[in-house]
Amino acid sequence: MVLKEFGLEGKSAVVTGAGRGIGKTIALTLAEAGADVAVVARSTGEIEDTAQQVHLLGRKGLAVPADVTRAEDLERMVEKTIHEFGKIDILVNNAGIVLIKPVLPDPGQRVIGADAATDLTTPMGEDEWRRVIDVNLTALFLVTRAVGARMMQRKRGKIINITSGYADKVAPHRGPYAASKAAVAMLTKTLALEWARYNINVNAIGPGLIRTDQSEGFFQDEALLQAAIKSLPLRRVGEARDIGLLAVYLASDASNNMTGQNIYLDQGLSIS
Repeated sequence: MVLKEFGLEGKSAVVTGAGRGIGKTIALTLAEAGADVAVVARSTGEIEDTAQQVHLLGRKGLAVPADVTRAEDLERMVEKTIHEFGKIDILVNNAGIVLIKPVLPDPGQRVIGADAATDLTTPMGEDEWRRVIDVNLTALFLVTRAVGARMMQRKRGKIINITSGYADKVAPHRGPYAASKAAVAMLTKTLALEWARYNINVNAIGPGLIRTDQSEGFFQDEALLQAAIKSLPLRRVGEARDIGLLAVYLASDASNNMTGQNIYLDQGLSIS
């Protein structure tokens, strides 16, 4: 028996970055709990596949191609979602990118791992910095502003931002990524305070080491993987569904009295 407070029947959600990885899993888990889901990303093929899987779960799935860094795309996304679903109850800001790179390379730094996202030998370019900030922070601001305006009109809504264990945990070579996620964590608190009187809850989830299709390159390096696992108090890897289940809670009535929180689901990374 499922507790009724955790059900999302009659609710509609928008999930960005939902073509694959954590975002796709969040979208499907929300659908399992009863929500209709608008799936947003730049890749049309991927989001159409996710939307089809939402349909197979018995819910409405809407694929909305959009560049989350473009305000005009987001306005169209909001209008299309409201036209299809009538309202937006839940927003999950998941779209993001990772860059593992030093601001300036250390000539004595030994390069480990073969992950394509890792480059420790060249200095960080201004364009690289801006790209991470634009996607991870500015785009989140733009999406939240567009959807939040509609939630204010209805005086209700649940907003869930995806941060990272590195929003609080210091590690080398993650300057713009960690800075962007820490900023999202603080923006979460700020909006939670500003929008509480509109009955809008704003919370965040900080994932740690999660196995997804996007992280397979990292998981193929056994030495690097084992070193990462040993750094985690729980000594294990997380799954994308872990994030989806927490998103269901934060989207449901069960979390009505929680706002402004950044919940780390990171196998203890943030306390290590």
